[in-house]
Amino acid sequence: MTAIKLFPFLDLDLLKPYFYFLLFIGFYLTIRLKFPQVRFLFLAIKIFSGNMDYKGSRGRLIHSQAFFAGTGSSLLPGAVLGSALSLILAGPGVLLWIWLSTFLVMPLRFVSSTLAIRFRIRLESGRYLSGPMYFIEKALRARWLAIAFSLAGLLTVLAMGGAMPILGVSYLTQKGFDIQGMTVPALVSIVVVFVVLGGIRRIGRVSGYLAPIGLLCFFLGYILLFSGQLSGFLPFLNVVFTEAANPISVLLGGTYSLVRIFSTGTGMFFLSTETGIGKSAGVAGVVRTDQAAKQGLVSMLATFFEGFIVATLVIYALYSFGVKDTEGILSFVRIVVSGPADPAHILLISSFLLFGVVAISGWFYTGEQNARYIFGEKFANAYRILFIVAILGSAYAYLKFGEEFLLQMFGIGYSLALVTGVPVLISLVLLVKVAQTELRKFLEGGAHYEIFKDFYLLLLSILPKNLVSLLFGLLAALRLPRFIMIPILKAFAKAYKINLDEAALHISEYNSLNQFFTRALKAGARIIDSEENALVSPVDAKITGFGDIDDKVILQAKGVDFSLKELIGGEKYLSRFQNGKYITFYLSPQDYHRIHSPAYGRILGYYYEPGKLFPVNELAVFGIRGLFPKNERLITFLQTEYGLVAVIKVGASNVGRIRVTYDKKIVTNTLIRTPKEEDYKDVSIMIDKGAELGRFEMGSTVILIFERDTFDFSELAINEKITYGTTVGHFRKKLIQLPR
Repeated sequence: MTAIKLFPFLDLDLLKPYFYFLLFIGFYLTIRLKFPQVRFLFLAIKIFSGNMDYKGSRGRLIHSQAFFAGTGSSLLPGAVLGSALSLILAGPGVLLWIWLSTFLVMPLRFVSSTLAIRFRIRLESGRYLSGPMYFIEKALRARWLAIAFSLAGLLTVLAMGGAMPILGVSYLTQKGFDIQGMTVPALVSIVVVFVVLGGIRRIGRVSGYLAPIGLLCFFLGYILLFSGQLSGFLPFLNVVFTEAANPISVLLGGTYSLVRIFSTGTGMFFLSTETGIGKSAGVAGVVRTDQAAKQGLVSMLATFFEGFIVATLVIYALYSFGVKDTEGILSFVRIVVSGPADPAHILLISSFLLFGVVAISGWFYTGEQNARYIFGEKFANAYRILFIVAILGSAYAYLKFGEEFLLQMFGIGYSLALVTGVPVLISLVLLVKVAQTELRKFLEGGAHYEIFKDFYLLLLSILPKNLVSLLFGLLAALRLPRFIMIPILKAFAKAYKINLDEAALHISEYNSLNQFFTRALKAGARIIDSEENALVSPVDAKITGFGDIDDKVILQAKGVDFSLKELIGGEKYLSRFQNGKYITFYLSPQDYHRIHSPAYGRILGYYYEPGKLFPVNELAVFGIRGLFPKNERLITFLQTEYGLVAVIKVGASNVGRIRVTYDKKIVTNTLIRTPKEEDYKDVSIMIDKGAELGRFEMGSTVILIFERDTFDFSELAINEKITYGTTVGHFRKKLIQLPR
């Protein structure tokens, strides 16, 4: 396979040194930063989602807005074009090299965006100035290099950011919707002027809306248009890996022609996605953030999406349709955009039109920053006019000269981008230590905890929790020789600071870890409030929530709520608890784990709901939505003289078994588990206040639910430690008389 002359004015031989330089820098940054693309990928997604956005931080855009505004031109249009050009230059095997190279070059955008924020300038008006020219000047003290970058950047903006997108939009609307003339370019120009006149905030907001809609249209259109015509994915991968191995074998044999072609193809992809030219860094510099490294991590997601997702989809589709050369690409595009006006074609074309507006707006802002840096605000105004003229002039030239002009402009744009990338790439190598310092500051400021939390929650989601708990239960029940068991129990008691003086037996008398965990207390260790209408805590625990039930929803805390119906397991008593009250007790491994009746009453029955066995610590409760209704539960319904009380015992990881004193047949977390409801109609089971109701085998949670208009809380505090028998509130008035 030989190199193909794709565009006039573009020397494909220049792509090889560009690609090797890019790859070397990516490898260097990856090693120097210790693989941030692996360590912080999930953290980057979390930052992008807005979960770590702080409104009090300085900046203008939220993370997702800055991401889309800065990468809108490369995320879809650039990645699609680059993938197609790579395929015709190097064949389907280039996909594997794109994947490998993508992994290595992801840190480039991290470093450039981090530096842009670190060295941005805030004017008295509140406006931010940012971009590679500022960190080149301020950190490297090389104003001449910064000016050279800005001059090359200005020309790149006019060609690659003004002419190329509008030419693409004009081509699509003419071929796809048969809209001729200057109508669409004029409309796009008006929309762009409206967007950019609102400043970076409007650019960010518009990009934040249009780009996700554009991505959705692209994926839906792709599925509707290609799903029935694609070749098998596994055979396609076999071709990719087979052809990708050819350059290695040829290199080992002493011939370099195939290696050069693959480097050209991969280099074309990264040039099309603007990797290394610093365009996204300028927009990243105005993000609202408290740490420079945060948007740097988010920026890596663009490279990941372009290289692993878009490139795979595009090359897979083109390979399936037998595309091998430039004419094949153009024929394929004509077929796609000139097809019938069905939803698939409309969605696919619309996705590129939406991204066209996002791309031109983002490029406009980038050029404005470059113009202002070199010539000041006055020339920036002239540049704005020049940019609009470039858009309309390119569209007019395309109408007059056709596809040949389109190819010429693409060649000019790519050539200028190669020149623009040189000072940026050099700067990234020299300034990686600054980005490394910013990353360390961010991690030391709490990001390590976020990484641990996300990994912990992911692990909880994928582990077979019930099986793990069952196995742990078998271990906890083992009766080991005394010389082994006693040190284990002492170590357990010391680790969790358990008060051994309260235990009914000496520690040496317990035969297993489970027996020690479910230990009884000495007589008189707890005092039960004897006041008749006082309701007492059923457990030794920490109060993690209490309050009113809002109709049928229990609001534990901000962002943590549960369905009352799901929690109590049905509608039998739902209406009585609706608009009632609740209180939640969390039992840690340190606590005494037997459960006692909070009041005198009659046990009406129970409901058992098999479920998961997530931990019930604060991290899991706040991280896994609706955790309590997901977990295994045994609900005892207690009729007191003052109203109905539900005692909800929630199972947790590590055994997660619950037993009750009033029915020996109930044992939770067995191998065969089905929901079960029992109503004690023919038997009267009475229980005194403070009497043992059941026990947990390992830690968990108890939730009390009170019938509406029957109960008032005492003065309680969230996270207050409390022992069983302590008053937590009082019933209002006696409703019925129970036998004593």
